[in-house]
Amino acid sequence: MTFISKNPRSYFGLFAAVLCLGASTLSQAKDEESDAEPEVSLGKLFKKANIEVKGYLDMGYMAHSQTPDPSVQVFDTTKNSFALNQASVTISKLPTQGIGGLVNLTAGSNAGVICSYGACSGNNLNSNNTTAGSGGYFDLTQAFMQYAKNAWTVMGGKYTTLAGVEYIDSGADTNITRSILFGKIPFTHTGLRAINNVTEATTLTMGVNNGWDQVTGMTASKTVEMAVNEAFTKDTSLLFDIYTGDETVLAPATAGVNASNMFTANTFTAYGGANARAGNRTLLDMVFTTNLTQSLTFILNADHASQQNEIIGLNQVGTETYWGVAGYLNYQINEQYRVSFRAEEVRDNSGAALATGIDTGGYGVLVGPNTVREATLTLGYAPVKAFELRGEIREDRADKGLFAESNGILSQSMTTYGLQGIYKF
Repeated sequence: MTFISKNPRSYFGLFAAVLCLGASTLSQAKDEESDAEPEVSLGKLFKKANIEVKGYLDMGYMAHSQTPDPSVQVFDTTKNSFALNQASVTISKLPTQGIGGLVNLTAGSNAGVICSYGACSGNNLNSNNTTAGSGGYFDLTQAFMQYAKNAWTVMGGKYTTLAGVEYIDSGADTNITRSILFGKIPFTHTGLRAINNVTEATTLTMGVNNGWDQVTGMTASKTVEMAVNEAFTKDTSLLFDIYTGDETVLAPATAGVNASNMFTANTFTAYGGANARAGNRTLLDMVFTTNLTQSLTFILNADHASQQNEIIGLNQVGTETYWGVAGYLNYQINEQYRVSFRAEEVRDNSGAALATGIDTGGYGVLVGPNTVREATLTLGYAPVKAFELRGEIREDRADKGLFAESNGILSQSMTTYGLQGIYKF
């Protein structure tokens, strides 16, 4: 038999006892929590220090109807292959005012293409393993310090170029393959750069550096960069930049060309000996961008470049010039799907910029003045914000043969199919 007290004071006493027990338990839990070791993570430490850490993985498969030429498709030099193109991490602290810095590391097959003179790690053409673009699977792509004060920002170290539309960063590009013009401009520079926000719409950039892709300068002189970026409206902008300075030219080991007889002065033993000589290189670059609608963007890129003391024919040294135009249409269909179309034409007036790499010297065979055109269509699908799957078809056509068939004959056309996955973190 159960007895229930009818005295209200007994209920009150029981309730008070429960409250006291609960309070004691909570107090004990808090004491135990305060005594426990605090949770520490690298991410929390970076966040607390206002340091941003981000990166991406780029993997894919490329298939070509012919053997691709590196002077046309700078990264995709294997006929049919899976590849870890890039694994990249960027650590930065870049306050709008004050001192900061950035370090960007890139690993993968693309690293051996973008590596700078003096810092390449792979097998290459000299005993010091320093030739730009000579191979290897690791690259210190950027490493610079900067100081911002009012409208000025000054940076020193190694940083990416101002020229062109496309980026080393795969995730920032809208196509899988890079344009022909992407391979005809510098990737990075090592030096000093000053940026001034003249107005909200106008930005002026000035700098001096070792030249095109040189951690260690190949000549005693330096390259000057200047750029003006004008935002006409929030949707339309124009960038114009110029690079000019002496660059070292390495003579191609082309059959019938006696390079040692043509290069007799101003030689640089550390970079090719009698086969190397400096000459002025000037690049004029223009990028026009406009958002036609909220979903449709049009970009136009035009380049003109010249290089003195270049091999332009059998036993001929002169000034090589080339120019090109590339247009882009990027349409965001919805949050998950987008499509990007690129068309370009590059004209090589002397035949040194667009040269095949089939000879035993590996520097390229001069085919004379040539024009190459390409059209690329890319479809992107992003099931989640951090990942995008891309599919692409590209057609290249040249006036003179550049793409090697299986029998060794040079074809004037090549078709490329690509599949790529990019994961950002």
